[in-house]
Amino acid sequence: MSLSRNGQDVTTECTENSNTEFEQHLIALSARKSPRSEAKDDDIFESNIAAGHAIRQLLLDCPGTRDTFRHLRGFEILLGALDSLAELVVPNEADSELQPSWSHLLSVIFSILTGALGEHRGNRKYWEKEIPRGGWKSLEVKLHALKHSVLARSFMQLKQHIYGCLVACAINDETIQELFKPTEFKYNASNTTSDKPQLPIDNANATLIGRFKAKLDRNLGSAAHLHDPEPLCLALKLWLDWQLGASDSNDAGDASVVQTVTYLARLSTHNLVALRRTELLSNLLPSILNDRGSNLHVTELYELAALLLSLGITKLDDAQLLFSTARSSSIAADLLLHALRSSQSPSYFHFDLSICGYSSIELPDLGTGFPPSSSNGYTISLWLQIARFDTNAHTTLFGAFDSSQTCFVLVYLEKDSHNLILQTSVTSTRPSIRFKTVSFREGRWYHIALAHRRPKATSSSRVSLFVNGNFVEQVKSNYPLAPPISKPRSGIANHVPSNHTSSPVQAFVGTPQDLASRLGQGVVCSQWRLASGYVFSDVLSDDLLAVHYELGARYYGNYQDCLGSFNTYQAASSLKIRNDTLHLGKQQHSDIIRAMETGASELLPESKIILGLSPWNVLSTDNLVSPEKTHVPPYLSRAATKTARNLSFKVHDYLVINGATPSFNDAFHCPSGFAMPTGGPAVCLAQSLDDAAWQIGGCSGIVLDLLENSDDDDATLRALNCIFECVRNNWRCSEAMEKDNGFAILSALILRKIDAKVEESNDGHRSLPTKPTEEDGQAVFPLKILNTILKFLGFRTDKPEDSVLNNPLAYRVLIVDADYWRRMPPPVQKLYYEQFEIFGLRSKYHVFNAKRLSKMRQSLQKPDLDKPLT
Repeated sequence: MSLSRNGQDVTTECTENSNTEFEQHLIALSARKSPRSEAKDDDIFESNIAAGHAIRQLLLDCPGTRDTFRHLRGFEILLGALDSLAELVVPNEADSELQPSWSHLLSVIFSILTGALGEHRGNRKYWEKEIPRGGWKSLEVKLHALKHSVLARSFMQLKQHIYGCLVACAINDETIQELFKPTEFKYNASNTTSDKPQLPIDNANATLIGRFKAKLDRNLGSAAHLHDPEPLCLALKLWLDWQLGASDSNDAGDASVVQTVTYLARLSTHNLVALRRTELLSNLLPSILNDRGSNLHVTELYELAALLLSLGITKLDDAQLLFSTARSSSIAADLLLHALRSSQSPSYFHFDLSICGYSSIELPDLGTGFPPSSSNGYTISLWLQIARFDTNAHTTLFGAFDSSQTCFVLVYLEKDSHNLILQTSVTSTRPSIRFKTVSFREGRWYHIALAHRRPKATSSSRVSLFVNGNFVEQVKSNYPLAPPISKPRSGIANHVPSNHTSSPVQAFVGTPQDLASRLGQGVVCSQWRLASGYVFSDVLSDDLLAVHYELGARYYGNYQDCLGSFNTYQAASSLKIRNDTLHLGKQQHSDIIRAMETGASELLPESKIILGLSPWNVLSTDNLVSPEKTHVPPYLSRAATKTARNLSFKVHDYLVINGATPSFNDAFHCPSGFAMPTGGPAVCLAQSLDDAAWQIGGCSGIVLDLLENSDDDDATLRALNCIFECVRNNWRCSEAMEKDNGFAILSALILRKIDAKVEESNDGHRSLPTKPTEEDGQAVFPLKILNTILKFLGFRTDKPEDSVLNNPLAYRVLIVDADYWRRMPPPVQKLYYEQFEIFGLRSKYHVFNAKRLSKMRQSLQKPDLDKPLT
């Protein structure tokens, strides 16, 4: 949106009139006390504070002065003012009365920094790249220097004030500094003169922590938005350097920094994603894994690290540290297991309407072919999760329309029933339909597919809904009308080929500003996530949609390969059961087998993909606006780079490349090649810990080493769970375990651990008691191991009839060929023999399981289990 002429004149006049005044205030702020000067420190403080307030006010009144601030080297002057601040404080008793002015000036300096950075991309880049060593690193050095400028007993007040300034800078709210007064949470353990009963230190600290969290709820609420995560990262880094290992490390006061960061991280996905992009996790892990600090602090840090690891890692060094430390540290092993389980969510776009009322990714033109007129219809496929519904607003998922709204498609979830609604017209008497069978819930990942068939002479148009690979409901619906004819237009933003005369059809996911029910922060609370979104110019078959679902939300390709290579054990088993059930006698000719083994491109050519959105197709604009050519992605041609740079000045953060285009260069030569975010949807590129294990060392050696180094029962079970979490949902790790003979090594390690336990129980004698009883304690450990293995293989203790033999290779090595289970106490033998019966006879999938067992040359009807297996 362009400014009016009057607006431009006002801005120019404001900037020109304030430049001189701005320069004078910067000179006043940079003034220092001369050795020969007779000026008092109070006068210098007051002069600097007055100049700082004037600069801050100019930044607020005239946003254009932010460029002036940078040109006049304002950032360097701020860093110099911190040096001056350290020089004005002499560490002796007489200067205690200067502390209020000293603290006030420190607050003013941070206030100016907050106003200068703001949402200004140029200033942010200058602060991070052009300041020697980087702006935040330089600021860290200056703040460390301030520590040596005050008395040791005044340091508590200093660091709390610094923490408050940094948190205020991060959320752009100076009132938060009031929470970081030392008197708010300082616990004086030495004060025993009071007649009141003294609480233990741990209980007192817990009470103070509870009070501080309550104050965070009152002061921040649920709408605190993280404008810049770097100040929070710096605050926590200073806390780690100053607090851990200090004499008062059990003091609850400093824990307020960790509590504030954790509170903001829990508050919204936007905040958590922003914090994950910093060095926060890399700073936290060494402190947790090396057992620095008190139990109170380790607990707080553990909680924060677990939150960050739920989105995966950003650096392989962090994963390497976590895996290597987990061999000897129970805290590291617990954190690793938690991270392996929680980080398996896919990468996604997060649409949070609470920030400004709208959030979307918009494509200027879908290109030729929507709605399709030569095929059977079209299919919309979405992998999504609803984080939060708004009871007063619908949750818009996808839309496509031309300027006249002749062609109109809108997919959304109804605010009351949470049913899926498809609207295909704005003028029809029946513009929309509701799918009543499924009501979507918060917190679950869904694969939704809408297959809309074009009407024929003998049949009307129908649309089918598939949820998680299963057909749910079919309803009659109007097929979208073709857009009206229009004249070809020129220009990159509206370019269409000369043979295309239809009006361009725009597309979007999320809620655009024009469709927002209300605008503003906190007026709409709807939030949802999109892992991938596709529009196909044909109706996909039920079997092919089932294959797409079983690939999972972490898949981000174009479905052109032999898709069986990307399946996990559980997914492959589900597809084979479906294939045997629906295509009895014709299994080899089904779409499932063709997609998995011969190549899915035969069923779905890439030319039929109209739209493909994925977080992995994001191109950051930070590199494009850089004047250095080395920052430009090497795969972009000169023409594509020029177009992308022009777009990057209009679009903040990133561009989304349409996966339907053959290459990045082609994407910038047509309007259907790229999409632009509006309303600030966050991009979470999750790298799970199981993927990291594969990248570090091929997975098998990394995880088996955990089991080999385990030294007690809990550590052994934890290591075993880590192994299975790596393999269960990751096709790369599964393949590595097979190629490296990992399951055979795992079986040998399990036998070693069980033998060691038996030897320990029998005081050095390895033989089992002659008459073991049901209550024998020796059965507990091997029984837990067997249960863990069977759960990985598909055995269900809660519903044995649903047990499916997912991994025949691991089953043979860990169960059938492992004869040590037959020498275990009776409870273990009972479960061992019972699982044969459940898999082969009692499960409703016993036919499928029996086929897999027959390949291992086992007879279920008359098993001779005492005879050695061959």
